Amino acid sequence: MKSVNHLMTNSSGRLNDLLRHSQFIKKIDKIFNDSLPETLKQHCHVANLRDKTLVVHSDSSLWATQLRYLASELLQQWQQKKAMPVEQLEVRVRPAKIL
Repeated sequence: MKSVNHLMTNSSGRLNDLLRHSQFIKKIDKIFNDSLPETLKQHCHVANLRDKTLVVHSDSSLWATQLRYLASELLQQWQQKKAMPVEQLEVRVRPAKIL
């Protein structure tokens, strides 16, 4: 059985692919967050980027609706700045878990 450290450092392994994708999503989330109005920042975050579609989770339908209204403006902003390789924004409601 291979150690976790070996799996993490093996540049051709699936775990390393997931780690790189996670780091990429973290960078995209930062760009996304910096683009949002203050009121939305704590309620929306990037979940994934696949096939030039940015998947964003919002903690309620209220914030999801506000984000959908801003979608075309955000997409245009990112394309002009070449900040993100995104052509579409998909917003999903994922309520925060209460502990």
